[in-house]
Amino acid sequence: MKDLKALLDLLFLPDERCCPSTDKFSYHSIPVKELYTGQVTLVSPNNKVPIKTVKTEELVLMAINPMKHGFRNDSNVSAFRTFLFELDVGSIQSQYLYFKNLAVPTSCSIFSGSKSVHTLTVLDQDIDEKTYRLLYLWALSILTLADPNCKNPSRSVRICGAIRPETGKEQKLMELNGKVKLDDFMAWLNKYPHLRPKEREKTNNLTNEKDYDKLSPWLRKALRENDLDFSKGRNRMWYAAFYDFAKAGYSQDEAEAILENFFQEENDFKFKEWLTCSKSAYVHVLGNK
Repeated sequence: MKDLKALLDLLFLPDERCCPSTDKFSYHSIPVKELYTGQVTLVSPNNKVPIKTVKTEELVLMAINPMKHGFRNDSNVSAFRTFLFELDVGSIQSQYLYFKNLAVPTSCSIFSGSKSVHTLTVLDQDIDEKTYRLLYLWALSILTLADPNCKNPSRSVRICGAIRPETGKEQKLMELNGKVKLDDFMAWLNKYPHLRPKEREKTNNLTNEKDYDKLSPWLRKALRENDLDFSKGRNRMWYAAFYDFAKAGYSQDEAEAILENFFQEENDFKFKEWLTCSKSAYVHVLGNK
């Protein structure tokens, strides 16, 4: 409980909501203060187990940024202040030293209970989402060994002090430094001005007015519950989603900005392939206009 309290005090304000979980799936946000009671009630979009009450020591993951009233996804993030960096290569000690050698301003390091260290940079003030995403990409351009899939603001970190079910090992707090001043984080980034990301060019806009309510019911439900169905193939699913956004009047750039919140790059399905689905769908829709 001591390590959990340290993590909560670092990540959240007392009146905020957070998204803890007992597994990799998305759960509904709860008030941070509920975690101090010893047990929490989790609501899942999975209809098989919609509600369950668990002890706090059973919680193994926590979304790194606070959430609005809703499930864990980027669109529900209520404040942008925490960055998660994770390596999947090298020993635990070499991963820890990687950040030290690059002088990354970090707030804490947590052993995942498996093969990696979760390193957090928690800013001392909130920033807007556009700036957050820019700074994240900038940092990842510097930290070339870090997993780019961790760039989502709703990503989860391992809760220190908990036992990881898959390995039976404790997720240990390795280092706790406190919040990082935004000026200090910017000073570190500015040591690498040549790696600052360039803003993506805006792509073709549709002339009709966008309307979220024009999206198909299946897509609105899938986005609301963060439960996209890839059983018939990832290409097919993403193409259908982009096609739906195009028909609802969204530009390709707008659709990508929204759907990227739900995209997770995999070894056999890269970001480039995801963008191809987007382009194909918009070429199809625009070609029929």
